[in-house]
Order: sequence, then structure tokens, then C-alpha cells
Amino acid sequence: MTRMKFTGLGLKVPSMALLCLAIFFSPANANDISGLQQAIMQETEDYLAEQAATLDGTPTINVSVPKAQSFENCHDRVYFLPNKGTLRSSMSVGIRCMDSGKTEYLRASLSITGNYYVAAQTIEMGQTIMPGHLEEKEGDLLKLQANARTTPDQLLGHIANSRIPAGRPIKLNMIRSPQSISKGQPVRLQVRQGALTVTQQGEALTTADVGGSIQVKTSSGKVIMGTVINANTVNVLF
Repeated sequence: MTRMKFTGLGLKVPSMALLCLAIFFSPANANDISGLQQAIMQETEDYLAEQAATLDGTPTINVSVPKAQSFENCHDRVYFLPNKGTLRSSMSVGIRCMDSGKTEYLRASLSITGNYYVAAQTIEMGQTIMPGHLEEKEGDLLKLQANARTTPDQLLGHIANSRIPAGRPIKLNMIRSPQSISKGQPVRLQVRQGALTVTQQGEALTTADVGGSIQVKTSSGKVIMGTVINANTVNVLF
């Protein structure tokens, strides 16, 4: 909620001017915020704070003053985020007035100060990410892409898909599980029929994590689809 504060400037003002200023800024003439407007602003802040709790950081929220005439008959309110519920630095918060059937919008700004991780040194493709590869930074998490808001648990022990320059935020799509299979890797293909398991060698034509679908080429040159079981094995269903 934005508040204005007037502080003394140490200037000498004639008494008549002081009187005029006092009249101008008196409660009778000021653009007062009503109790309903204050309630809507506070509820909007509370709603955004609740949404921001999904990110591990400290939110700073500013809400614009709602137009009094727009909410005269809006006492039963439901708050929501447009645009698929995405938090943004500057956004509109939807307010559905259940008693009037109208939907209004209130402008708000949001920042979430938290920690994220960048490459402390250049990480080469295929390297396993170790603690020495990570450097913690602090900043506004909303200025990062969602897949760059990472934690050490999500990064350590994973393998770089490509070269990651020093200082760059490490995104989830830059890494893969140590149990994943990468394109060009030799793999063991297995086919199960009841108690019988048949295996042969093949080559991965795509990259996929455990449980994901992957395209492989058999030793005879046939291209088939399978499911990644572990870092070396693909299960093929016929």
C-alpha cells in the first residue's frame, strides 16, 4: 500500500499561507480513502502475499487505490490472477464481486527478493554439477525465468546438457538427471513378454529422463520408441 509522507523543509512561511495550506490539506478537502477502499487494498496485498509464498523469498507489494464508485456494491469479493495465475512485477489483480456480478481489476506491483544460483565457473557439457560449480546470488526472483529459480537440491549431481558460462543462472532445462539417456549414447534395449526378457544393443536418437519416451535405433537400423528405465536401459513395448 503506497503512503505519502510530508516532512518539514525548514522554510519560513507567512501565517496566511500556513492557514491556506492547512485548509487545503484538511480531512474535509483531502481525497480520503474510505474504509471499503482500505479493506480492498489490504485484501489484495494479503492475496498477493499468499501467492508469492510459492516462491522462497520476501515479497514487497504495492497496490493502487481502487476507484470508490467501482466497488460501491462489491462487498462479497473473490480475488484471482488473470493470465493463468502468473505472478509478474507489474500486474492486474482480478476482483470478482459476487453480490453485483461485476469483475473489477486493481493494478499492483510485486517484487520477491530471494536467492538463486549461477555457475561459479564455466561448466562444460557432460560435467556433473558439484558444490564448487554453484554461486549463490540474491535478487528479484520475478525478473528470472521460472526455470532459473533453482535450489542446490535441484542442481547438484545433475549433468550439464550444454556448456554453461560462468555467471549465468543455471536453468532446469540446462541439466539432466544422472539416470537420463542422452542423444548418441549406446543403450541396452529390453523387450519383456511375460517372464521372458530379450535384450539387444541400440543407440539413442533423442535425450530423455527416467520415465520419459525416447527414440532409439536398433542394431539392425530399425527406429523404435521406448521408455527410459535408467542411465543405460530402454524398455521397448511391442
